[in-house]
Amino acid sequence: MDLAPARNIHRGSHSIDVQGRVPVSIIAGRLVVSCDLSTPYRRIPANLLVEFEAPHGLVLHNRAAAPLRCENSDGTTIPIRIHLPDFDLEVERRELGDEEFMEEFTKYHSEELGENSLVGSIGYQVLREHRITFQLASRVLEFAPLGESPTEPVRTERQSDGSWVLPLNEHAGMLWMGVTLADGTPFAIAVGCSYYDTRVDQIICEQRGAPAGNLGPLHLGGIDLSKFVALRPEPLALVNPDTPIGVMGIGLLKHLTLTVDRRALKAHVRVSREPEFPLSDRAFFEARVTEEADELEAFLETFKTERLAREAAELLLTWRFDEVAPPEQISSAIGWIANTTPEDLVTTRMLDLMVELSDEGRMDEVLTAGALAVKSGRKDRYPNAVHRVHGRMGRERLARSEGDEAWRHLLSASFGLPEDGPINLDLGRYYEGEGRLRRAFSRYLQAVLSPESGPDALEAMARVQPLLDTDEPFGVEVVERMIAGKVRNFGSATRFQANDEKPVRRTVLVEFFTNSWLGDENRGAIGGAMAFEGLADHYLGGEAIFLSHHLPSPRVDPLCTSLAERRAARAGVPGPWVHVVDGVRMGPGAGKWRDAEAIYEKNRGIILERLSQATDWSLGVEAVLEEGTVSGMLECMGPSEYDRVLVIVLAERGVLFPGKTGVIVHRHLARAELTPPGGLDWDPVDGFQEVPFEISLGDLKGAQIAYLDDLAAAGVGATSRVSTGIDGNQVTIIAWVENVLTGEVLEATKFDLGLSNEESDQ
Repeated sequence: MDLAPARNIHRGSHSIDVQGRVPVSIIAGRLVVSCDLSTPYRRIPANLLVEFEAPHGLVLHNRAAAPLRCENSDGTTIPIRIHLPDFDLEVERRELGDEEFMEEFTKYHSEELGENSLVGSIGYQVLREHRITFQLASRVLEFAPLGESPTEPVRTERQSDGSWVLPLNEHAGMLWMGVTLADGTPFAIAVGCSYYDTRVDQIICEQRGAPAGNLGPLHLGGIDLSKFVALRPEPLALVNPDTPIGVMGIGLLKHLTLTVDRRALKAHVRVSREPEFPLSDRAFFEARVTEEADELEAFLETFKTERLAREAAELLLTWRFDEVAPPEQISSAIGWIANTTPEDLVTTRMLDLMVELSDEGRMDEVLTAGALAVKSGRKDRYPNAVHRVHGRMGRERLARSEGDEAWRHLLSASFGLPEDGPINLDLGRYYEGEGRLRRAFSRYLQAVLSPESGPDALEAMARVQPLLDTDEPFGVEVVERMIAGKVRNFGSATRFQANDEKPVRRTVLVEFFTNSWLGDENRGAIGGAMAFEGLADHYLGGEAIFLSHHLPSPRVDPLCTSLAERRAARAGVPGPWVHVVDGVRMGPGAGKWRDAEAIYEKNRGIILERLSQATDWSLGVEAVLEEGTVSGMLECMGPSEYDRVLVIVLAERGVLFPGKTGVIVHRHLARAELTPPGGLDWDPVDGFQEVPFEISLGDLKGAQIAYLDDLAAAGVGATSRVSTGIDGNQVTIIAWVENVLTGEVLEATKFDLGLSNEESDQ
């Protein structure tokens, strides 16, 4: 059959003049090429899928793109070079893809992939610029320059060596060839290598009375494709004016040598490997079309070691759930998944299945999968998988009040993963339930260091600590002492000393904008937080006053406040990664933990400059905390100037919240503004003004929870309500005078409360 005239041919495009052979691997039914990727900044080894029919150019995982630096700071793209054995390819930009799939593929096929992960895919927009020859029997792709555009239509012709020349049609971002069924009905089939099976349109199969894909002979030129593969019926959304029937797969291309040339509109194909019809594939497609779980199980009994057995086992479990099968059949289906998984991945697969089942609320089946996982634990290629299985088994047993069984699993898990937060949290719950409170507190202390378990562990510590034989109330000091040496910190080696070269002519306000989920314990907010702590330590004499603000980006945390958003907007803060000095000078506030000293030095220099600038203002503030209410007075003396405001803020010197950054104790946290939003107008009498204030800590907690509720309702994000209360022992009142027009802080002061007899509201 000859196809209709070619459409959408990009005749203005030009091929890159490369020629050579590219070794490929077939891994789990996907075509994989090993290569290097580079930009002017970095070169990395990588594995990429080859997907001829996929519409993209080069897809890259973000973790691969990050070190390559694929974009400039202004958003413009940086070309990426793909280094192959015989030549290089250059791509203008990378595209985003299914990162979860790439990670899963790497996890389950790490041995076949070797040392490098699967990080992306080469698609049609790159491959179309070359004449490609598929020699998958030899595991090779050949690249060559495109030929010349034809002067007359290409016809189907048999060559003397038994091969065939066929016309090509480019349409909708795919290359097509003509095929015919036994009755002469013509169709178009797309060239593809994204999947192992040759897929055919399910609707066509049903219309022709062949729902399992057994359409009979399907001729490409004079080659009957049905002798080589069992056609796989699937729902396909294909577009071609010559009635598309399906897409070629790797399994078919293993038997052919196929050359395609987009510009010459010509394909050349010959048989390179004698047909070996896969009976097990046809049997699976026939069992699948029945939609009967018993038929799938019968297939597994017969073909348990064949390629599609694992897929059949996964489908069997779905169908057993759909038909509400009895427990023994569900357990059998889970067993089939284990039996069709490679021996060194059974525990890993069962662990993933436990997560899937838990998400669906199928907790009995979680235990069934867990039991199978434990049996294979020592053989798994990932040693920690069995410990995570024990952790999940222990959690479920604990939920069922099966204490002894839960303890055995959790203890086994903790031996392998001694620092795992959720495991320590569950062990703490077990010991608390048994009345062994010191052991419970010890486990909770370990769990508080993990972002997954930290908020729950913090609440548990607050619950258990008062029950211990101690008079010390639970608070920042207790936790800070216990986690010393377990978290990163940065202290200044010196204290600030004023002299003629470093005069102090004002008190400087330093505001640190951050977030508990920015980065991790190695980079991100951690670098800024350590520098902030060091700066506060250096200016311990009160020459500078410190406030931290949490912004709701990249994720809401319970320390975010409406005050933080207003202050950020006032200073033009770009995000939670800066220090702002006196409202007008901006310094870095995020980086690697190793960058903490450099961030500290940069901001210390800015503070020194501001300290030397004289002020005409004098501030003083005093406060008391009585019965959960803070009250006090700000006194201010200054020139009779317009456009000045007085701002009073209640802060905490230390607040506990374990986010993702490795910071547990958050320093000098701004909680709420005690003056109207934006400040109170400066309205002096003879250059003097008093501002009284009074606020209930309980009211502040209520307002904070309401603010977090508003963020959740607005779709910004939800978070825990832990640490929304305010510890009276940590309260600080900070006040300053500010220029309304410029945002400059002209002078600042503070007053520390800390009455030991006041009850904490945290």
